Amino acid sequence: MKTVRKATHSRGTGLQYDARAGTQPVTAPGWTAKPTAGIAIIDCDVHQNVTKLEDLLPYLPRIYREHFLDQGIPMPSSGYFNVSVRAVRSDLSDEQDAYDARDFCSTYEFLRDRHLDPWNIDYALLTSSPGLYGVCVLPDVDYAAAICRAMNDLTLEKWIPRDERLRMCLMVSPSDPRQAAKEVDRLGERLEVVGIIVPTAAQMPYGNRFYHPLWEACERQGLAVFVHPGGVGAGIASPVSAVGYPTYYMEERMARPSQASAHCASLICEGVFEKFPGLRFAFIEVQQYWAVGLMWHMDADWKMLRYQTPWLKKLPSEYFRQHIRVGSQPLHEPKRPEQLFEMLHAMHAEETVIYCSDFPHYDWGDPQTTFPKLPNDLHQRIFADNARELLGL
Repeated sequence: MKTVRKATHSRGTGLQYDARAGTQPVTAPGWTAKPTAGIAIIDCDVHQNVTKLEDLLPYLPRIYREHFLDQGIPMPSSGYFNVSVRAVRSDLSDEQDAYDARDFCSTYEFLRDRHLDPWNIDYALLTSSPGLYGVCVLPDVDYAAAICRAMNDLTLEKWIPRDERLRMCLMVSPSDPRQAAKEVDRLGERLEVVGIIVPTAAQMPYGNRFYHPLWEACERQGLAVFVHPGGVGAGIASPVSAVGYPTYYMEERMARPSQASAHCASLICEGVFEKFPGLRFAFIEVQQYWAVGLMWHMDADWKMLRYQTPWLKKLPSEYFRQHIRVGSQPLHEPKRPEQLFEMLHAMHAEETVIYCSDFPHYDWGDPQTTFPKLPNDLHQRIFADNARELLGL
């Protein structure tokens, strides 16, 4: 049993940025910088990056260090993740150089000064760099596992000791579930480790029994499973969409809800949550509205087709509400705010939605402007309590 250590960071007024550098902290309706009792904000998607891939070398076995030095990491790429990092810097003049990728949240100081302190974050969940998720669809599953282990060890050495507000997801490659389960058991008992991160890219939907050794290990260690876009259409992964490969990055983003929906339907239909009743999943950076249609449609179909899945003892929507969470970024932005509230009500947001900033990406969602003013109880559930229960904080 893990002993919970509460963050001791004092919630103050936060730093004030120049207006050109982005939104101002703690000024939105319903948001306050006043000291609060308990946990007020948990960010479930913060990406820590390496300055360069060579930073992983000290954490790799000799055979893979030599492989790296001879040939580099054969990182599969879908070709869609190509948004300029300049987008995160609104304070650059035309004469200034583009944002230096070496500072793109590759240091703790960057994260502290630009996110943790200004927004008074109680806990931030480190979910590694999506640029590394591609290793999970490498044909060489041993090399993939070695890279994941190296990133985990680097994070535990270089990031976690710097701040009690930091928690982490282990990077594991689900393409070899038994080897991934060993990584979960190697580090899963550490207090700072509260989940694993896997990409939406996969050979099969995540309910398939092929993955069950990994889910068993996560339940045993009390770790949540976070699923984040990455690696789609690359390496050994399936195509981006059911109709093939789109042309543009915007199209790829629109395919993410269908990827999440397919994984969730598989998890429920295959009886994963009956087999592992303590297991929890979170689908992040995949939008939200798909969850409403999935719950409604699966409930209707289950009433007609339940003979095909006799192991399910509850409505599919009940499994979803009990075991699956959905990240707030990117949030739908209808022209009429009441439509957003209707969606939140339909998806039982007080149970299912967790706050995710996706910092430091160009479209990250800060706590101030992500939502319109929410009822106090719903605000507390989305920004803190749902994640606190999910992560055991």
